[in-house]
Amino acid sequence: MVWGILVVVVFFTILNPSFLSFRNIENILTDSSVLLIVSIGMTMSILSEQIDMSVGGTATLGGMVAGLYMQQFENPSAMQIFICIVIGILVGTAVGVFNGVMIGKFKYDFWLITFATMSVTFGLSQVVTGGNVISGFSRNFRNVSNYELLGVPMIVFIAAVVSAVVIFALRGTRFGMHVYAVGDSEMCAGLSGINVKSIRTIIYVISGAAAGFAGVLLAAQTNSASPISGSGYEFDAMAAVIIGGTPFEGGKGGFGGTVIGALIISALTNGLLTIGLSTYVQQVLIGVFILSIIVFSVLSEAKKNKNGLRRVYK
Repeated sequence: MVWGILVVVVFFTILNPSFLSFRNIENILTDSSVLLIVSIGMTMSILSEQIDMSVGGTATLGGMVAGLYMQQFENPSAMQIFICIVIGILVGTAVGVFNGVMIGKFKYDFWLITFATMSVTFGLSQVVTGGNVISGFSRNFRNVSNYELLGVPMIVFIAAVVSAVVIFALRGTRFGMHVYAVGDSEMCAGLSGINVKSIRTIIYVISGAAAGFAGVLLAAQTNSASPISGSGYEFDAMAAVIIGGTPFEGGKGGFGGTVIGALIISALTNGLLTIGLSTYVQQVLIGVFILSIIVFSVLSEAKKNKNGLRRVYK
């Protein structure tokens, strides 16, 4: 992962020396911040050997509903902004509770449920505003993401704090260990006394809440809430997790790797933009890069498993 970042940085710096400027690094960190928060639930679900495809739609719906609330205030107070953030989180939590109950408690297929909620959340985002974009928020609300502290936007600090909390939760708490145990072997985890249903439900609730929060931050950052603002984040989040070293098999990896994966994706997107490639070419090249990383990860894991089956004579 570290080599991946170095290769991307060196390559684009050679093509465009301004790639390593302070302002451009700030842009990369800012662009990766929302992706990092959306990737929280994706990391946990993949660690538990499942996937949450609804994170992009949940972020969109959370941002739209929060934007509708915030639109009525010309100069909102700190309390009103706080309520707006809570609204976005609650919307996401509601989606997460539905996913968690259907998948964790009733054992429905996680692909079908999260694809369905992805469609529903994107559809509801169209319904609540009639397909219109909400824009022109107050400066106070935009400062939630864009206020600069020591020359760095607030959204970067928020993402850093949230990332540190998630890393600690996964590595230093009982819940985090249970997530790894469930992903490593659901049967063994259940026989060890872990409440697998509760762990899976909590994972999707956290995923929804994080996505809803990310939607609010995205609305504040871009000064708009669009019915498609979160489109594609589910795939970018999945790519960040896989690039970060968390395989689909579950039980291995962690959010620290996801942080690096998100930075690689943001740096790659930014670098292709700085050298003047069109959006369509960028999508193709980023897709090829992500596919290459996933194929390399799968082949490396297969080779490692094959080597583990070999007899060793001493």
